[in-house]
Amino acid sequence: MIPENPQKAIRVAISTALLCAFLALLWATYGNGMRGLMERAATFYAFATAHAWLLIGLYLLRLPLLLPASLVIVLTGMICGPVVGELVTVAGLTLGGGIEFLLVRASTGTLTARWDHAPLLSRWRERINRRPFHSILLMRLCFIPFDPVNFISALARAPLRPFLLATAVGVAPTSLPMVLSGASIDFQSWMASGRIWPGFSAIHWPYVVGSVLTSVLIAVHARVSRRRQEGLTQS
Repeated sequence: MIPENPQKAIRVAISTALLCAFLALLWATYGNGMRGLMERAATFYAFATAHAWLLIGLYLLRLPLLLPASLVIVLTGMICGPVVGELVTVAGLTLGGGIEFLLVRASTGTLTARWDHAPLLSRWRERINRRPFHSILLMRLCFIPFDPVNFISALARAPLRPFLLATAVGVAPTSLPMVLSGASIDFQSWMASGRIWPGFSAIHWPYVVGSVLTSVLIAVHARVSRRRQEGLTQS
């Protein structure tokens, strides 16, 4: 029997299949308790250490997996260390942000119309239309969460090239404290402890100090840049 609306039936079937795959992935990841999760974490760590650049794929899949960007950045630092971890993080965030940006920008119509009269979007649309690179870069440097910047830029119809360039330049310094935080954790000691909190012996404190100092410097620079930007806007 042919359904009355084949396209609707196909969409329902695809949505159901994706939902089942997503639930199966969640169960495989979280369904066997903390011990099973730690064992899978050790397996993943061994594989990711040998194939560090494949972690870029995790930045592309983090939204379907419900993983916040900060968690993936810390994980990258823990696996790759501060130098390679920073390179992987910048590449992954730029590529993942670009894909998210294009998907939101392509979903014009109902989504865009709903946000057209939002005061916050109107202000940022005006700034982005006038100076797209500097406006997006300022949002990145002001520690605005990663995904909202992607959405705001896409809904404001920002050009792709300035968006990607501002993202790469902006996330390089702001992601460094989280990369250093991840690099401060000795994963081998953590796994050997078998506990959620491995103890102070598994922490590399110079990286922790570097993370704090870097965060303070970025926050001060962002505050100065924001005041300068507001002064230029008022003048």
